[in-house]
Amino acid sequence: METSERLVILTTPSRNDGVRLQIERAVSTHGKHRDLLLKQLPHMETAIQTLRDGTGDLVAMSAFDWHGRDVEGLTIAGLLPRKEPTWVLVADDKPEYLEQHARILCDHELLRRQMMRMRPDLELETMEVMVERLGASNSVAELDEEDIWPWVEEQRLNGHIDGFIVPRAIHAGHRMKGRRHTLGLQRDQTENNRERFIPPPLHGFTLLVGRQGFPKASIKEMFDPSAELAYRLEATLLESLSPELQPIVGAYVEQRKISTFLKKASEEGDETLLTSLVDPNKKRGVYRSGPRVEMLIETLNPEGTVTAACERIVQPENSHMGMVTLLREFMDLLNVMTTDHEGSKRNIPGMPESFKEPSPRLMNLDGEPSLRESNDP
Repeated sequence: METSERLVILTTPSRNDGVRLQIERAVSTHGKHRDLLLKQLPHMETAIQTLRDGTGDLVAMSAFDWHGRDVEGLTIAGLLPRKEPTWVLVADDKPEYLEQHARILCDHELLRRQMMRMRPDLELETMEVMVERLGASNSVAELDEEDIWPWVEEQRLNGHIDGFIVPRAIHAGHRMKGRRHTLGLQRDQTENNRERFIPPPLHGFTLLVGRQGFPKASIKEMFDPSAELAYRLEATLLESLSPELQPIVGAYVEQRKISTFLKKASEEGDETLLTSLVDPNKKRGVYRSGPRVEMLIETLNPEGTVTAACERIVQPENSHMGMVTLLREFMDLLNVMTTDHEGSKRNIPGMPESFKEPSPRLMNLDGEPSLRESNDP
C-alpha cells in the first residue's frame, strides 16, 4: 500500500438503497492502494453534520439523500459505478406466467402503470391497502424500516399476496426465498415481446460527498465519469418536469460502447438505429467511433393502455443538448397526446374526411389510480 493520509468515509446502516453495500465493496477494493477507513454513523443527518465538523472526509449517500437533505456548503466529489437501476418482481413465476388476477404489491405509481400495460388482469395493491386488508396495522406500526420487507416476504409465503415489486437494492439487501424477476430495460424477445420497464430516475447512484474544496483528484480512481454524466443528465431532466409528472415518468441515461448499440440494432432489426450509426459508404463503418449516450423517457396513462415515449442516442460531448432536445420532443408529444382536437374546416388534399372531424385526446394522465380492487368478500 502506498503511504498516504487516511481518508475517512462516513456511511450509515443499510437504508434499502444499496449505498452501504457498494461503499463497503469500494473501500475493500481501493483500500488496497491507499489508507481508507469506513466509519458508520446511525443517521444520515449525523453523518452530514460530522462531515461539516471536519471529523470525516466524505459521506456516501444516494441521489435521493442529496436532493432531499440540507447539503449547503457540500459538494459531490464523484460517483461510484452505477448499480443496476431496474426494479424486480419477487414471485415464484415470471410476470408472464403469474396466475390470472394474481395479487401484486407495488407502491410506485409508474411501476403500477407499466405492469398494467403488461398484465391488465393483475390486482395491484399499495402497502397501505394490503395492510388494511390483512388487519395488520398495529403489527406493522411496530416494525422498523429494516423489518418491513421480511414481513412482506412472509405474507407472500403465506399466500396473502402472489408477489411484490421493489427496487433491486431492497431485494439484494434482504435474504428472500422468492425468485427475483428483473423488470428490464430491454424488450425481451424471448418472453412474448415483453415491454421494457424504463425505471424511475436516479436509482442506483452512489454519491461521495465532501466539503467545498475537497481534492477530487486524490481519489479519482474510485470514480466513474460515465455514472456522473448519467446522474447529471437524469437529475436535470427530472427537475425540468412538473411535480405532477415526476411520479409517473420513467427516465434512464447510460453511456455505452457503440458496438453494443450496433449489436442490439442488428438483433432487433432496427434499421433506423443502424442507419443513424453506420456510414452507408463504408462496410459496417460507423460515422464516428467512441461511446454513445442513450437517453430514454416514457409515461403511461393509469390503465397502462397508452404510452408516450422518446429516446435519443448522442455523442457524450453533445449529451446536454441531446437531453434538452429529448425533453422538448417528449413534452411536445405529451401535449399532443393529452389535448382534445377540435374539428377543422380545412380541406387538405389527400387526407380522408375523418381528418377534419373532432377527436378526443389519445391519453389522460389523471383519472383513478391504476389499482384493482379485490373481488374477495
